[in-house]
Amino acid sequence: MVTKHSVNEERVYYNFDGQMPPVTLEDEAAPLPVTDVEPKQLTDTTLRDGAQDARFAFFPNEARLKYVDLLHLLDNGSGRIHSIETFIYQKRDLWVLEKLLERGYEYPQITTWIRANPKDVKELYAVSEGRVKETGMLASASDHHIFDKLGFHSKAEAIEKYLKPIMTALEHDITPRVHLEDTTRADIYGWVIPFIQTVLDHTEGRAKFRICDTIGWGIPDAHAAMPQGIPKLVSTLYRETGAELEFHGHNDFGVATANSIAAWRYGCRKVNVAFAGLGERTGNTSLEQMLLSYIRLYGDPGFDLTILPQMRALVEESLTNVARNAPVIGEVFTTQAGIHQAGLERQAEAPGGLIYLAYDPALVGSEGAERHLVGALSGSEGIVAILNEEAEKRGVEQRFSTTSRVVKEIYDRVQDAYDGRYDEASDRWVDYRDGFFKPDEIWQIAAESLGLDKE
Repeated sequence: MVTKHSVNEERVYYNFDGQMPPVTLEDEAAPLPVTDVEPKQLTDTTLRDGAQDARFAFFPNEARLKYVDLLHLLDNGSGRIHSIETFIYQKRDLWVLEKLLERGYEYPQITTWIRANPKDVKELYAVSEGRVKETGMLASASDHHIFDKLGFHSKAEAIEKYLKPIMTALEHDITPRVHLEDTTRADIYGWVIPFIQTVLDHTEGRAKFRICDTIGWGIPDAHAAMPQGIPKLVSTLYRETGAELEFHGHNDFGVATANSIAAWRYGCRKVNVAFAGLGERTGNTSLEQMLLSYIRLYGDPGFDLTILPQMRALVEESLTNVARNAPVIGEVFTTQAGIHQAGLERQAEAPGGLIYLAYDPALVGSEGAERHLVGALSGSEGIVAILNEEAEKRGVEQRFSTTSRVVKEIYDRVQDAYDGRYDEASDRWVDYRDGFFKPDEIWQIAAESLGLDKE
């Protein structure tokens, strides 16, 4: 039996004067749900929250359309990438919305984000001609927002205000997805739960709710106290309300992915993501990281992960660079360390399989990824691999091994280049190289030593 909770009219603040917010750990861990919500799903906010990334000023229209096309291919009919949200406020937004609706994709479904007022609901219904069946709308949840940002006089007033657009959405046959902004600083029993219960009563259970870790204070530890502890927060909201829950994380403390996984495990059906973690400040939970987490936790529903390089190319051409070492989509299948290079070379024949790779790069469309870089920490194995690849490309029959004289010569020349020259007068090493050796350079050194054709 669900316990009805009343609103606590006292204000609850989490003010640490700009210092690091402490985490309280409790003896009792958060319980996993007795019955979980299946199947787990992803929702995408790249066109909405991702577009608010401070590294670029504008998300071009054609790039937005292309992104959704690629997202559709990535989902590959699985239905696990459930929906994507977009704005409706500018002429360009309405044009993009119309083009997306014309595509008629089952997945991802096209949803929107609006302000929490009845006027925006009616406008959405008009511009989409009733074709948009779900929309997000803001319902700021913390007292920091209810009182300090929005200026409400009471928590009860906030509930009354938020209910109006929610009910207007239902009148237009639009499912309201209520975004509980700043939940990880909210009064959970004194406002969030009473609000969710009230909305469910008024909407006969149709409303959905997004738990927003707006400033990234959430922590995935099952012993962490609410409202920051994501396992306890999610399991409590799920147990007390039975609502369909979704988690929206930010990466201010580097744990957005971990928090999102915890949210799935403790009762959220959906997790909200953005490609490459685009978004405000440190960004949102990364789509690509959660895709791999989904597969590891729940099995592969049929995602086409080979689409990811195309998505990265689109983002880099239209918006901003992706970090070279970004998990999954970065240039993360290369190595310059000698011990790692040796492992990479031996794993092809190893009975135990991969040695220094987490998974086959081909799974995420990176089968052509460069495996070896020759730098200051490289060993002979990497040089051998590059020489043999270059020889094969040039139609040269000779093959090299770590015992080849020329490999030792190249290794010594590489290290000499990075050592540079010792200047006794200044007691410093100077004139040293600071960039990688390209495969062409390695081949040219070998060709000189062996009298081979440099081309």
